[in-house]
Amino acid sequence: MTTVRAFGFVAMAALSMCVVSTAGGCAEGPGRDDAGKPQSVPGSVRAQDDLLKRAESTLAQRCLAERRVTPPPAPPGPDTGDRTGGGPAPDSREAAARRPFPYGIDDPAWAAQHGFGGAAETARRHGEDGARAQEPRSDAQEARRQQRFLDAMFGTGRRELSTRTATGLVVRANSDGCLAEAQRVLYGDQARWFRATVAVDNLEAAAHHRVTRDPAYRAVLARWARCVAPVHKADDPGELRDAWQRRARGLPPDRAAALQRRYAVAEARCVRSTDLAGTGARLERRHTADLRAEYADLIADHRSMRERGLRHAVRHGL
Repeated sequence: MTTVRAFGFVAMAALSMCVVSTAGGCAEGPGRDDAGKPQSVPGSVRAQDDLLKRAESTLAQRCLAERRVTPPPAPPGPDTGDRTGGGPAPDSREAAARRPFPYGIDDPAWAAQHGFGGAAETARRHGEDGARAQEPRSDAQEARRQQRFLDAMFGTGRRELSTRTATGLVVRANSDGCLAEAQRVLYGDQARWFRATVAVDNLEAAAHHRVTRDPAYRAVLARWARCVAPVHKADDPGELRDAWQRRARGLPPDRAAALQRRYAVAEARCVRSTDLAGTGARLERRHTADLRAEYADLIADHRSMRERGLRHAVRHGL
């Protein structure tokens, strides 16, 4: 059984970065128009997400202030510059290289230009991560400050809340931290919000998990493996990428890049000829529908509590 602490999840991590940032990216918004009247709930999902993140951040910051806990400064993001100060935006070429291919690259031209994209970027940064690991650690006082913030933000002791995702992952959280308090204020019931949010946030991953175990997908994957075997034997695209990373170690950068492109193009051509990506996408739609039916009650809970949170945020100018 795999167990993770709840703030390891993307949603929790994003909020924690929101709270610790003092640069203003998640600062408290006015919640009112120029005439002083409360704003209405925004119409777009993205704007609603931003409102809820800002509201959670504002409430959590108030809680931290009441507990006399000062968030540590947030480290600058990689290669993003100072956004609040008008720093450079991410390179469009880097964004293009991070195009998602959940069931294998299906664009040979893209593969010829970007190789494996994100996989290559991960390998490139491996040395940088190793160098950063050698940097001196924070002193004991700073470490204690960081721990005090984490305890105040996410709670301490036995994690009272527990739920299991559709993929079998057990997620636990405390109910005594400032994040929990912010969620109780916004959504009314933090335990229900926790269970519903974990379920909803993991539906996409669960659908992908089911696709990769679907006999129809496995049959097409076997054809893909036979297709790619003349270049390198691999049971799936992930294994092909691992093989490239192993072989690229110790090679000069130009030869490693050429090998990467060769493997990536082979992957893409075989994905295209076997329709592996198309099969995965079609099966994912079916499994997503099944999961939404299975988790209909939690999805409805999530929707109603989300609407409550939006109304609360607007009403109180969060």
